[in-house]
Amino acid sequence: MSLEKDRISSAQMIILGLFTLIGDMALVYPSLLAAGAHEDAWIAGLISIPLGLATVKLMVSAANINPNKTIIELSTQILGKWAGGAVAVSYLFFFLMAASTYVREIEDFMCTQIYEGTPGGVIRFMAIVLLVYGLRLGLENLGRSAQIFFPFFALFLISLILLFPNVQMERIHPIWNTPLPDMLHTIMYGVFYPYGEMCVFFMVYPFAQKHSKTSRDIFISLFIGALGLNLIVFLSLTVLGPYFSEHEFYPAYILAQRINIGNFLQRIEALLATTWIISTYFKTALYFYAFVLGTAQLLKLKTYRQLIFPVAFLIYGMTSILAKDIIFYVKEIPPFWVDWDFTYALVFPSLLLVVHFFRKRSAQNREQG
Repeated sequence: MSLEKDRISSAQMIILGLFTLIGDMALVYPSLLAAGAHEDAWIAGLISIPLGLATVKLMVSAANINPNKTIIELSTQILGKWAGGAVAVSYLFFFLMAASTYVREIEDFMCTQIYEGTPGGVIRFMAIVLLVYGLRLGLENLGRSAQIFFPFFALFLISLILLFPNVQMERIHPIWNTPLPDMLHTIMYGVFYPYGEMCVFFMVYPFAQKHSKTSRDIFISLFIGALGLNLIVFLSLTVLGPYFSEHEFYPAYILAQRINIGNFLQRIEALLATTWIISTYFKTALYFYAFVLGTAQLLKLKTYRQLIFPVAFLIYGMTSILAKDIIFYVKEIPPFWVDWDFTYALVFPSLLLVVHFFRKRSAQNREQG
């Protein structure tokens, strides 16, 4: 019997996917790519799109082994009790760390850019209260809320067009000046940072109402979202320049401050901050949800809701001990985090597909023999 009774539509799953793809990446993605490829960061971003979509295709294929089971159930079903259990626990650890990290990102952004005098613990507490409230209402309500807030998110991406009068193309010259090893390393960041974190949908996909064109709609929407994400990178490079794109913590926030149409439409960075917090909230809620649901499935509990409050306290504590300050997790964590994304988005799904293929082939040979 399934622990989750709620169901979301394909459209709601796709909108949640866009929030997850762009989410916190809207602010930090330009600096990540510019740190490795400098003025060629936009090229690395464009090359990352097809590779990222191929990674998502791999994850969808793994999820379709049994579309009604989460990655926790699939792992134990295909790999066995012990190996599958180890993979499941590994996913759960990542879900917990990711949820804690995104809460920390919200805290640091609010405390450094908007509420500078507010203690971080207050912002963190408020974020976790909202997360608990959302999870208590259930997955279906999260999906509906995402639909309501999506127009605000789309409005922000459209508003970036207002920056085109400030574009200076000479800022991205010379082109292809980045050494190949650095470019390949940056492309890896561009693939597994935004797209690899879609692995959380292993825990959501079974509860979406799918139809014959669901896969097509997923890839079209993610392609559009990827173009929006890389538009932010391009504008950051051509408006702020590669140096500031690399060394500013939140280049997209600085970009929003540059929008000025006739000294009338200006200072809309509050819109960016609002849409970023909304998208990061839904991304964090999904990871929080994935952890409590997966834990309940692994421990064979009757419901996951009884875990929400204890895990909320756990995330509150984890958020404070993840890093000593913003500089540490912006500069030191990414090289290791991208390896996590690579593992959970490519290595483990590939392992499941390969083992499932050989087990299925072996079963067919026994039937024929």
